[in-house]
Amino acid sequence: MNEIRAMLIDSATRLFSEQVDAKILDAAKEDGWSAKLWEIVEEAQLPYVSVAEEAGGAGGSLSDLAAVVRIAGRHAAPVPLAETALAAWLLSESNLKIPAGPLTLAPLHGEKITARKNGAQWTLSGSAKRVPFARIAGHLVVLAASSEGDIVACVDASKCKVTPGRNLAFEPRDDVVFDNAEAVAAAKAGNDITHAAIRERGALMRSLQMAGALERALELAARYAGERVQFGRKIGQFQAIQQELARCAGEVAAAVAAALSAAGAVERNQNAAFAVASAKIRTAQAAQEGAMI
Repeated sequence: MNEIRAMLIDSATRLFSEQVDAKILDAAKEDGWSAKLWEIVEEAQLPYVSVAEEAGGAGGSLSDLAAVVRIAGRHAAPVPLAETALAAWLLSESNLKIPAGPLTLAPLHGEKITARKNGAQWTLSGSAKRVPFARIAGHLVVLAASSEGDIVACVDASKCKVTPGRNLAFEPRDDVVFDNAEAVAAAKAGNDITHAAIRERGALMRSLQMAGALERALELAARYAGERVQFGRKIGQFQAIQQELARCAGEVAAAVAAALSAAGAVERNQNAAFAVASAKIRTAQAAQEGAMI
């Protein structure tokens, strides 16, 4: 870890520690996110860490972004940081301007969205299921099929029909319909921009968020074991509790290592698909074991 990344981690940790509290998390269950927190996160340019400066980003690496996403997961930050980072990457790779505000991507579950060109204007048709933070995003970034090949398009979310939904964490997972929606900007997708590549990066982001959440869960469990008194002793002094916490720590360590290793593999483009799949499987397994513990 270089000095710049260490400073980034310190800054992000301080930001989320100071800004994310029970009040914000409770409000986010109703609103789907925290607009106040987003303003602070965007001002700090955290979603644009891995985007080149000439493309409107902060000029960091994918591993720098991985560190930020892991910290956001650790604090359960109710903002579309990972989604905006992915969308910004897709736009920058296509030489398109990154609009301000929260962003998200579609489709993510195999649906097909088509694009048609009328003069210089691209219009999109189709639908996408369970798009993260769609009703909150200012723009949706779409990989669509056209007669000229796949294109990357940026669409004003207000031009789409959005049906609200949510996941078990009360985060928005919305259905979106594109009915000849006009693109704000569009460009032909590069050879490296594919649905598989988008899913791969999405799985990496989720793995990093899960790894961060697991770290926090272990920290809270260990703290509670040192405070809770039962039968005249702190429960952390019982061997059975110590053993379970140690087992949980092993799961967390494995999840973090797998997620960070996958980020490095994607950055170097070395066995990236295998590394990300392994990280997603390992963090999911650790999440199940950690929750049971």
